Amino acid sequence: MACSTSSAAATNGQVHGTPISSAMEEVNDILPPPKMPLEPRGLAPGRGRLVGKRVLVVGGGQSVNSFDLNPPIGNGRAISVLCAREGATVVVVDRYQEAADLTVEQITLEGSPKAHSVMGDVSTPAGCSKILQESLAILGGQLDGLVLSVGTVGAPPLVEKGTAEYWDFVMNINLRTHYLLLQEALPHMEKRPEGGSVIAVGSVAAYLPSSPEPAYHASKAALSVLVKNVAYQFAPMVRVNTVVPGLIDTPMGRSSGLAIKGRNASAIPLSRQGTGWDIAYACVWLLSGESSFITAQDIVVDGGRVGTGSKGAKKLNAVTEVS
Repeated sequence: MACSTSSAAATNGQVHGTPISSAMEEVNDILPPPKMPLEPRGLAPGRGRLVGKRVLVVGGGQSVNSFDLNPPIGNGRAISVLCAREGATVVVVDRYQEAADLTVEQITLEGSPKAHSVMGDVSTPAGCSKILQESLAILGGQLDGLVLSVGTVGAPPLVEKGTAEYWDFVMNINLRTHYLLLQEALPHMEKRPEGGSVIAVGSVAAYLPSSPEPAYHASKAALSVLVKNVAYQFAPMVRVNTVVPGLIDTPMGRSSGLAIKGRNASAIPLSRQGTGWDIAYACVWLLSGESSFITAQDIVVDGGRVGTGSKGAKKLNAVTEVS
């Protein structure tokens, strides 16, 4: 959701000396969205949709912004919390132990004792193997659901954009990582009597390749094809799909809004940014038996941005177009 900033912070367009992310800017010249229901605000109670499921969420922590005094929940954390709220036993994996622990802490505060944290490095084959081994040990060797919420749009320090090293780094995290984790997890999942469900979290960058990040766009497009191939290879026992977020109000989204302007509600036909909970509900549906006939699909969760040709939100007093 597009968030307003305090008047003091907005006076000079900065928060503690840091420019306000465009993802946090108030938008006043568009038709307002309807009142948000409980689900995208993360306030709806669990309905038991994943009772008995054992789910691994890789990337279940979240990043932190130094400028953000009231950060929203990230996709990975929201997915982990909602899976537990719906009755699943959840293993939360993150490259930072504290980030994974904080997600487990939030789950525990809701009253669920069935959450565990694992620190893992997805950038190497050995790291991916270790993640699966530790997680399966915690889950008693049983895995019903796997969510891969892993990705990067940047590179480590001293790696220059436009170089082969930069391309390789982005492709490694955004694509090879998923391939390695799928190799490790799917043989276990296809042994389950009821099969399993895998979700890769992609991006509308696969459809809207307009930013100066060709490696990122290419990796997200390739991820969609990888998912479809794997869905066929492991049918009928494992369903494999991609959830494709649009502009979502997360710490990473707000950070991106420092460099890329216009990441606010004006770009979205539903007149608001999505929340991490919007992504989480799409994932819970795909993990549940409600989607038992859905595989090899891209589920786009973007408020209509891709489907309407990036027309954006309707302006106040605008004339409705009919075609």
